[in-house]
Amino acid sequence: MNFIQRYINPNVIGVGDNVKYRNNQYQVLINYIKGENDAKNYTPKSNRTILIDNNGKRITCHDYKQLEILS
Repeated sequence: MNFIQRYINPNVIGVGDNVKYRNNQYQVLINYIKGENDAKNYTPKSNRTILIDNNGKRITCHDYKQLEILS
């Protein structure tokens, strides 16, 4: 039996986490959390996670519940 581990809230997503999204493997590059300021004082209006693959291609995930955690 396969057990799929997913994030329960966007605050626990860490930069550098290995994840699976839409059957492809990525690393978390940036995780924006709604209402929280980042280092450059940017405040996002929605949660989103920017992912990067081994070839440097970036993709944005707007629903953290679709991310599968890879060990």
